[in-house]
Amino acid sequence: MYSHHCTDTRPVRRDSTDRGSHLDTFLRYGLLAVFLALILTPFGFPIPEDLSLLGAGVLSKMGHADFKLALAVGYCGVIGGDLIAWYMGSRIGLHPTGLIARLVGPDDIAWISRFYRKYGAFAIVIARQFPGMRLPAFFFAGATGVKMRRFLAFDGSAACITVGVFTSLGYIFADDLSNIVAWLERVRLVGTAAFICTVGFIVWRIGRKRLRHRSNTKSS
Repeated sequence: MYSHHCTDTRPVRRDSTDRGSHLDTFLRYGLLAVFLALILTPFGFPIPEDLSLLGAGVLSKMGHADFKLALAVGYCGVIGGDLIAWYMGSRIGLHPTGLIARLVGPDDIAWISRFYRKYGAFAIVIARQFPGMRLPAFFFAGATGVKMRRFLAFDGSAACITVGVFTSLGYIFADDLSNIVAWLERVRLVGTAAFICTVGFIVWRIGRKRLRHRSNTKSS
């Protein structure tokens, strides 16, 4: 499975920041480090998912791993982390007297349940693209009763794109990784800002409708 005979000995151009140290870790421990980093990413692990996948591509480019194996390991790591978050939600649930209900309140629990019944697939696909959103989104997907088969259908499809794109970028730009990482960080910032604005607008619209409904109920 490993291609030692064609190892590329050219140095990978990278910066001296934490990104460089992360890449050094991947080069030292191989795809096992990539897999573990991806499994732990939804739970706040400091290495971003896209950087781990880039690292898998670099390992393949340098001859430390077959490209198809890098894709498979990346995909399993991504889906594994997502499934853990979903499973936690499915086990804890949103019981009216449970921990989550006591933290956020029964009204919000009812709203979350209605949201996932109506927009669950959309929430899963969108959250897959934004760090920091995966754990709560996938947790509530499991807690609200989204079946594993349905969860995997949407999350797995979105992960195919994520894994394929970033692993390929790592392979293609292995000799100049610092520039592609810097570009991805700018894209992530813009995307996150757009996502926050969109969520804020949706929450504002929903809150406005709820206030209007309450005022109409009181007046009647």
